[in-house]
Amino acid sequence: MVALLLALAALATPAPEVSPAPAAAAPARAAAPRPRLTRRFIPLTAQRRHDTAAYARRHYGLDTTTVQPRAIVEHWTENDSVDATWNTFAPNVPDVELHERPGTCAQFVIARSGRIFQLTPVTFLCRHTVGLNWAAIGIEHVGHSDGQVLGNAAQLAASLRLTRWLRCTYDIPVSDVIGHAESLSSPFHRERVASLRRQTHDDFQPAAMNRYRARLRALGECPRAAPERRAPS
Repeated sequence: MVALLLALAALATPAPEVSPAPAAAAPARAAAPRPRLTRRFIPLTAQRRHDTAAYARRHYGLDTTTVQPRAIVEHWTENDSVDATWNTFAPNVPDVELHERPGTCAQFVIARSGRIFQLTPVTFLCRHTVGLNWAAIGIEHVGHSDGQVLGNAAQLAASLRLTRWLRCTYDIPVSDVIGHAESLSSPFHRERVASLRRQTHDDFQPAAMNRYRARLRALGECPRAAPERRAPS
């Protein structure tokens, strides 16, 4: 969970659409159904991109602003609206918890109604989970608890559709779809700052995520591309 404590601010004009580039997978996969997305990008200014690259160097030893998608992290916002979430993520200011830039963000947020908002390009490196930002896509859910999100049929259904599309696009196993509270056990967790190596949050505990992953598995395996037909020799 990313702490969401800033007051509501005026909304900015959404940035143009940027389509994700699927990572290579073996065997090849066909596209899973893409859910309907509403693009409402936060401002990705030159300064924010500079701060993001500096963050990646400081915490991961990487000179990049791009995620290498290997995991998906589920969060809840601890607020009551997409507007409050957007207005927390949009300013490029030091966060209230760790006091560094760039500002916090996640790639997606899902409203209580089930409407999915995309806040950045899928592979833009957002600060949502210490130790995993280099390798994880973050999905926020408007709400205050695991039970509140899992008990909302529209929001949960949208979350599962989005997560399935992302994991099939980037060849991410169900086991690497995790809650923020499970971040320290991820095989992709890495953190160069010693004082932050045990830092995590309590959103989406293992019990909740076991239920979530069971629902995700019930949607079936990712579709696979049909093999190429060879002409008879």
